[in-house]
Amino acid sequence: PHSSFDFMETQSSAVALSVAKGVDAVKLERELAAMWAEMGAGAQEAAAASSPSAGVTRACALNLVVYSERQVDALLEEVVERHPCRSIVLYADRGAEEARLEAYVSTRCQLASRGTKRICGEQVTIEAGGPIVQTLSTAVSPLLVPDVPVFLWWKDIPHYDDKLFNRLAQLSDRVVIDSASFDNPHDDMVRLAQIVEKSAGRMRLSDLNWGRLTTWRSLVASFWDVADYRASLDKIERVVIEYDRPDKSPDEVSPKALLAVGWLGTQLGWEVAPEGHRVGKRAARFAMSAAGRPVVADLSGTDDTKGRDGFIISLTLQCADGNEFFVRLRPIGAKLETGARTGGEHTVGRVLDFEARSEGRRLSAELDILTRDRVFEEAAGFAARLLEAAKR
Repeated sequence: PHSSFDFMETQSSAVALSVAKGVDAVKLERELAAMWAEMGAGAQEAAAASSPSAGVTRACALNLVVYSERQVDALLEEVVERHPCRSIVLYADRGAEEARLEAYVSTRCQLASRGTKRICGEQVTIEAGGPIVQTLSTAVSPLLVPDVPVFLWWKDIPHYDDKLFNRLAQLSDRVVIDSASFDNPHDDMVRLAQIVEKSAGRMRLSDLNWGRLTTWRSLVASFWDVADYRASLDKIERVVIEYDRPDKSPDEVSPKALLAVGWLGTQLGWEVAPEGHRVGKRAARFAMSAAGRPVVADLSGTDDTKGRDGFIISLTLQCADGNEFFVRLRPIGAKLETGARTGGEHTVGRVLDFEARSEGRRLSAELDILTRDRVFEEAAGFAARLLEAAKR
């Protein structure tokens, strides 16, 4: 029901609680109840004095558990515009020498544009340091609102053997990560595939970086909406991808480019070849086969462009019949262009705006999804197998 409102402004209030040992869920709930009662009384007075439409509505469409080492309040403001929820934000300092655990409660309210009624969710913020970080799942569990979905936004690298990640993932209906944050994309992509495989389908995983590929995947797939192009589908022999080198790891292939190759490989039924791979500091070649026919993917990093960290710059499909299909990001302006070269002639397809959505907006979109994304899982697994084959 919250989706029927247009939100115009954000208001928030907070009460701080310092907890010396553990997180007292009963005390936190009591403070939240008192806060809501105070807000409700204030809203009734405002309604009596101004308009019958004034008031406060407490809403909780889902639980959002956030793990981060940095502040995320500004991002959450964008999320709660569409998803009033209980947010449980975990700020962790694993390197702290002394154990520390503090909790705070607050509300997050959005003002509906068709009146003065505020739609409000709530937030519990837990700050932890030292070894106690690994035990935070025991603090989160009693704070979850029952009978609504639980989302975990792991705003960090999901390490395979991280006990806290594994425990929080078990509490969650869906786990959201962002592979754009990988500081070692090759190893981290392999680790991600291992996590998915180990879960055996129990973990429903989302990747914000995969969402950034949606427009690219749609445009590539649309080439085969043209009847004259379909015969070339089984004749692809080379994929050429240019990508902006990742700021954190400029000598490794960007996760987005790896996922693009993984998506093509799984959707077109390709197999990873046992040899023929080369991975250098600014370029990589991966060898595959399609029904016994060799296929290669050549990926190369371009010079760094501000604001395009790890972006794909161009993706070209070259076919044995001489036909070529491409999608590329224009150097000036946020626009994507598609085109085809068939029979020696160049045909421009479409030019459309490239939507550079904020991280908060992308996370908000993921909170609409509960089902398992098998296409993403398969693409990540294929990319990992390519990397492992190259390492061998």
